[in-house]
Amino acid sequence: MTLELISRGAGTLGRPQLLFLHGGFHDARCWDHHFLPWFADRSWAAHAMSTRGHGKSPGDLAADKPGLEDFADDVEAMIARLGGDVVLIGHSLGGVLSQMIRERNTSVVGTVLLSSSPMRPSLGVAWRMLRQHPVSLFKAQALGDFEAGLPAFISFFYGGNLDPDLKARYVSELCGESPRAMAELFKRKPPETPDLETRPVLVVAGRDDWSIPMENHEWLASTFQAPLKIVPGAHNLMVDPAWQESASVIHEWLMEHVVSH
Repeated sequence: MTLELISRGAGTLGRPQLLFLHGGFHDARCWDHHFLPWFADRSWAAHAMSTRGHGKSPGDLAADKPGLEDFADDVEAMIARLGGDVVLIGHSLGGVLSQMIRERNTSVVGTVLLSSSPMRPSLGVAWRMLRQHPVSLFKAQALGDFEAGLPAFISFFYGGNLDPDLKARYVSELCGESPRAMAELFKRKPPETPDLETRPVLVVAGRDDWSIPMENHEWLASTFQAPLKIVPGAHNLMVDPAWQESASVIHEWLMEHVVSH
């Protein structure tokens, strides 16, 4: 299976490559609007992949119903394809995949968890989504139709200050999601945390991301003994109007904790 890979920049000798992992309903393109060229301009080999059924990668999410382990297999295959050490930068569901891969693949020398999905759903968040999009959320949760349920999730992806034309463009790139993978998000075991000193972790949270209560980010940072950086922006920090602040925080951490090692 040939998975989609978007690559920018040649990188600098001795630096690990950056592999960006998209969240649910997204594909590799979400990183190429800003993050891939920005990091490439700063001498990083920056790559974004699409897991099976997303973007140009083969697969049918509704028919095949891949799970988190299937997506993790995709990431491991891509790491092998790239060769050498990598830093995983995972957004939302991609943050969960980053935690899973970090546990078992020592080629991962650093991990950035960007608006990473929590261990357990928040009743407050679910109630807010239900009030705003009752039919969509019902179809997603009760019927497992996550393509029909997409409007409920879009409500927290983007902030109110995003240009309407840009939002329309980003929304046009979204797809459905595997019901099995979404169900497994909140049934997984707490992450294991090997080699924290030699393979560090950074947690980044959006100040305006109402989909993940801040206590969840704090728990994640505590679990990985990682710094928690709070930046302006809604859930989709990589396309938020303040995206460059998130990118700068990640770059500073990379230079201090990854390059210096």
